[in-house]
Amino acid sequence: MEGATLELQQLLTTPPPSYAGGTLPPNPHAILHASLEYLRDTGDERYLFLRCTLEMLHGHGFVGSTDGTVTTTTTSLSPDEETLLFHCVTGVRQVMLLRWDEYGTLRDVVRDVMLLLGLGGGGVLPRTVAMACLSCAASFWKRGWGGDALAAVAGEEQQAYLARLICELVPNLKRFSAGEEGRCELFQYLNAVMIAPFGDMSKTQMHASAMSASFLSLLVGEFSGGNSSSRYNLPLEFHRTCHQVFENGVAGNKSGLDSTLESSMTSLSALVGYILTTAGNNVTTPMPALSDGSFLEMGSAIIAVTFDVISWEFGAGRSKWEFGSSTKEAAVLLRPPKRWRQVLINPDFLGAMFQVYSVIRVDSEKERISNRLLAETRGRMAHQLRQLLLQLSSIALGPIFEDEHEHGAYASFLLDGCLNVLEAIVTKQHQQPPTEPLMEELISSEIVDLSSILSRITTNFKVQTLSRLPTFQRFLSFLCTFGRWLLESSLAECTNAKGDIESMEGIDWKNDAIAQILQCSDAMADDYWLVSSGTRRAESMTVLQALATLLAPLYASYCMCKVQMSSLEEHYLADEGADLDDVREEISASGLEDEMSSAASLGRLNVFASLTTLSEMFQQCMPKLLALFTGPRLENEMTPDIAALMEEARMLIVCACHLLTDECPGESPTVPDAISKACITSEGSDNEQCIMAISSLVDLLMKVAEAQATRVSMHPEESACSPLLSKTLLWFFRRWAAAYVFPTPGDYRQSGGIYGKWATQEQAQPVISFCTTLCLLYFCHWPLEKEVQDECNSLLLAIAKRGHSVRHLLVNAPSFEQIAALHVVCASLRPNSSPNLSDLETFGGSLTPALVRGYQRLPFLDRSKVLTSLLVGCSEMKNEKASSIMNECLVAVEKSFKLLVQALE
Repeated sequence: MEGATLELQQLLTTPPPSYAGGTLPPNPHAILHASLEYLRDTGDERYLFLRCTLEMLHGHGFVGSTDGTVTTTTTSLSPDEETLLFHCVTGVRQVMLLRWDEYGTLRDVVRDVMLLLGLGGGGVLPRTVAMACLSCAASFWKRGWGGDALAAVAGEEQQAYLARLICELVPNLKRFSAGEEGRCELFQYLNAVMIAPFGDMSKTQMHASAMSASFLSLLVGEFSGGNSSSRYNLPLEFHRTCHQVFENGVAGNKSGLDSTLESSMTSLSALVGYILTTAGNNVTTPMPALSDGSFLEMGSAIIAVTFDVISWEFGAGRSKWEFGSSTKEAAVLLRPPKRWRQVLINPDFLGAMFQVYSVIRVDSEKERISNRLLAETRGRMAHQLRQLLLQLSSIALGPIFEDEHEHGAYASFLLDGCLNVLEAIVTKQHQQPPTEPLMEELISSEIVDLSSILSRITTNFKVQTLSRLPTFQRFLSFLCTFGRWLLESSLAECTNAKGDIESMEGIDWKNDAIAQILQCSDAMADDYWLVSSGTRRAESMTVLQALATLLAPLYASYCMCKVQMSSLEEHYLADEGADLDDVREEISASGLEDEMSSAASLGRLNVFASLTTLSEMFQQCMPKLLALFTGPRLENEMTPDIAALMEEARMLIVCACHLLTDECPGESPTVPDAISKACITSEGSDNEQCIMAISSLVDLLMKVAEAQATRVSMHPEESACSPLLSKTLLWFFRRWAAAYVFPTPGDYRQSGGIYGKWATQEQAQPVISFCTTLCLLYFCHWPLEKEVQDECNSLLLAIAKRGHSVRHLLVNAPSFEQIAALHVVCASLRPNSSPNLSDLETFGGSLTPALVRGYQRLPFLDRSKVLTSLLVGCSEMKNEKASSIMNECLVAVEKSFKLLVQALE
């Protein structure tokens, strides 16, 4: 053993035979890693990794001497020694795993000593080294879990010497038997170590308990498919088999997973019992143990291993190891087996967990945190407990529950506990907001985690189960109150920051919490049970009424706060002359799209109230915008006030579009069911008013779109004209017109209501003409605004695909005929050339030189999209006018293509 460290250090400073360092001076770090890799790949025939490990540990007192004496004190490792020891332990692990059959009893001795060292049996090692030892032991346990005979191997005498040496250096080494007996001994040993501190709270025992829990987490990770699985040098079938054996056991024996669950739940019960017993009846009084870092680390580790066990993916023995096999639902909902029922489905256990959480969470009012490191450690323990509660909220209906009643009772305990904590937090925030940055960080993390639990409960247990709980209405009221508080506090912070979003410290976590609340409302509003007919129709209508009364008012607050915050941010950016980069803007737009879709489900719970809110906001904003577009020309650059006004209008349009329409990729656009039902005229006066509100809103947006397009046609370079606003308006009309204008009888199950508003040729023709005129103006006056052109083409194509009746109206629109004439004229024109006067007579002579010059500047890619829309719009063969337009368009393309071929020849 002596001299191993020096020999290894010399080896690591010498370039290996295969090292190619180039002409540059040698890099010591590169040589070090190359030498380590070379030593591992060649099998470490002189056992340098293991000998160096023993020598260094012996030199610092972590293991005894060969004369049988045991050192009672240890000395610290230097940073270089710690690094070297870490690489030695990982080297032992890799070398022995890759050449498993070349080692006999030595591998079991190394496995046992690594476990002892990682648990702190010879003294507290640095965490990186201790975790490396535990990882090594976990890998060895997995490798031999199925049991394999110890055959005679080369170098057996040297291995036997090292095994005896280890046993002499570590006389207190716990040796485990082979096979099933050894596995039982392992869990008995770990269980005893994990619960030992609750009889005698010594730091040594708490450290050993924490490391035992960490070892179990590593063991579960190895069997579930850890990142290190490729280092075993074994086929995937080995890992599938290990996964199944660890999950189900062999020959009727208790599985390793069940034993791990038993150990983790036993220690967790002891932890919960100790905390509640020490805290007594007054859970708001801080207990001394919460000021002990060792106790907090132990608690976090015990909770973490329980989380890991409950998160096990059952039945994934095959698909776990195949790419693309996991599903989103499998990653969210858990389906543990029936044999875990007594452990998990226990109301007393759930109640105790929330009681413990009330004790360990950091509360600024009952205690003043002076040690930041201790507060962060305690915060991590609270976070681990919240993650465990989140997993418990993910247990889906299955064999673990006897019936739906028990499933509902389980949901009730989770929902009540989560609401109690969140209500206390919100009340405290109103009374005494935290002023210390550390407290703000801890509370923000707590709120987001608890919001995620509410979202998971809603997604998992469904509205049918939740609506039968006594706390359902309390739940809805709290979601509304909670969401309003988050939104209003964000708006207040944004106002104080004068729109500088990046300076707002709480904006990210508040947005995360709001997103979770919207997911709750989305899951309930879109639940199929609410819209399905059957014997429980009356019950679902009662639930819908509760949602509309208690939860839907949150939509108004959401729209007002989000619109005002966007306006303030735009004002700040324009005032500072700054702008978001393209990547951040794209990410922000994607997040807003998802959020608005969820908010729309919330707004559709009470369509009339949501439309009333939007109408009031439109009436405050749009007249100012119309006055801007119809007023005198602006000579200066866009001011911050104008930028803020346009952003406010854009956000309102986005809200209205998501409320009234759905994105239907690959499907025929339809009016959302909630909007349809809210506009049935036979249901009451509110339904008539809904139709009027939608009609007034669309008319107002048409006026704004017409005013801006007209302004663009007169002054295309004016700063008051916003391409982003034009794009948003075109996007609205694309989604709205494709669903509402001229619906065919087969599109919907009922007629009248909102379906009758634009259902005749007389009602639909003005809308079609308006949309085509809008596209014509942008084609000719903003030809280089790429995003505007994309939306114009999408709008034309969406209308053209609406049906033969709409295509008939499209062909009759004068502006559509002008677009076709422009295509025909410009198809044969070269860039920068002027048209002949005779060409302007195409299709009735409605073209002007200005229109032709503008359309000429349109990129060819956009022109090709326009041609596609023209051909689809003229695809009614029985319509002579449509056939004539199509023929002219194709002939123009043919002539242009022939000229190109001739030029190439």
